Amino acid sequence: MTIEVRQMVIKSSVGPEEARPQDQVALDPETLAELKQEILNECRAWLQEQLQQQRER
Repeated sequence: MTIEVRQMVIKSSVGPEEARPQDQVALDPETLAELKQEILNECRAWLQEQLQQQRER
C-alpha cells in the first residue's frame, strides 16, 4: 500500500538575527519544542487518517 504526497511546500529563511522583522517574537526553547511536537502530532494524526481512509477503500 502506498500513499502519495503530491506536494509539500515548506518556506523558510535563514539569516542574521538583526535581519529578523521587528514584529516577530523570539520563542524560548521550551515553547519552541512544544510547538514542534504539536506540529508532529498533527502530521501523524493526518497520516493516520489517510491510512485509515486508504484501508476503507
